[in-house]
Amino acid sequence: MVNIDARNLELEDRVVAINRVTKVVKGGRRLRFAALV
Repeated sequence: MVNIDARNLELEDRVVAINRVTKVVKGGRRLRFAALV
C-alpha cells in the first residue's frame, strides 16, 4: 500500500452542493452531511 500525500497533489476540489440531512430518532436528532464534489 503506497501512501499518497494529498497536499502534494494538484487537485482542485469544487464543492457543488452540501446537503444537511437531519433524521429525528428516539434519542434526539442524527445529523448527516452529504457533499457533492
